[in-house]
Amino acid sequence: MEDKIVMGYWDCPSCGSTGIPGKTYDCPNCGRQRGKETKFYMKSGPVEYVPGHKVTGADWYCEYCGALNTAERTTCENCGSPKSDSKDDYFSLKKPKPEVKPSSTQNNTTSAPGNKGSFSRFRLIGIIAIAILIIILINSIVSRPKNYTFDVKTLTWENSIDIEENKTFRESDWNLPSDARLAYTNWEIRSYESVLDHYETVTKSRQVQDGGHYETSYSDNGDGTFTEHNNYVPDYTTEYYTEEEPVYRQEPIYDTKYYYDIDRWVDERTETTTGTDKNPYWPTLNLTDKEREAGRSSKYTMSGELNYKSFGKSKKKTEEYTIDESTWKELKPGDKLDVTIKDGKLVEWSK
Repeated sequence: MEDKIVMGYWDCPSCGSTGIPGKTYDCPNCGRQRGKETKFYMKSGPVEYVPGHKVTGADWYCEYCGALNTAERTTCENCGSPKSDSKDDYFSLKKPKPEVKPSSTQNNTTSAPGNKGSFSRFRLIGIIAIAILIIILINSIVSRPKNYTFDVKTLTWENSIDIEENKTFRESDWNLPSDARLAYTNWEIRSYESVLDHYETVTKSRQVQDGGHYETSYSDNGDGTFTEHNNYVPDYTTEYYTEEEPVYRQEPIYDTKYYYDIDRWVDERTETTTGTDKNPYWPTLNLTDKEREAGRSSKYTMSGELNYKSFGKSKKKTEEYTIDESTWKELKPGDKLDVTIKDGKLVEWSK
């Protein structure tokens, strides 16, 4: 349907007259020309059509005298100033104005609730950052190398041999390993597959168009009139229908499963010898035909008293450190050492 033009109305702010037709530029009661504050509206009830009215654009306001002019005028009807010198029209004046941000001086002298919240957040972040720095500082102090004196009391050696045993295990798989001894087989479910079983009828719904209707809306033209729009809006109804949907069943797939015995080497025990003399030796092994040696390792330690200062007072504590074989051979009980300890480990020593 073709759009139509209807009359708008405005109110005079000077004398309070209301419902002045939009095509009337001066208040019929006080003669005041409508100004920048004018807001066009439509009355409730039947509308008044304006036959033959051509919408050419929104009214513009003179930058110099503030008079209202129709869009097609190129000069102000009141003072003759050119339209090009004026930037405001009906619609631009209705746009919300940008908020004025407070100056830095105001920000410094007045604390808004939002600023208080921001300050609290910054303070919390600052506290967390300081706590992290303190932890890092303490950790660096604790973990850095420290020099002490150490009185050697005991030197210990330890030799170990790991023993593995060959054991037989009963296992199962869908394939028989080459080194396995088959015990028996069984026909078992290995997996499932979806197989069509039947179809069932299901009822579904969908929205389908069922005619329509016209809805009327109005848009402000900015010249004292409104355009009436008649838009066709489709109506919908719910339609029910049936479909045949497949129903599947899970069909088992059978396969041969192998049960077999297989021999594997597993950790069984560790044989260890230890002493505090200078004559280390390895354990004597009595292995069966089902056992084997899996690896050897040696460990050397020294224990004694670590001398340190705490709050200016000399103190001692018993400590034990792992050392290499050459160090173990060189040291003897009673030696007094200068040692460097880092993270609880001996890193350097000298007599």
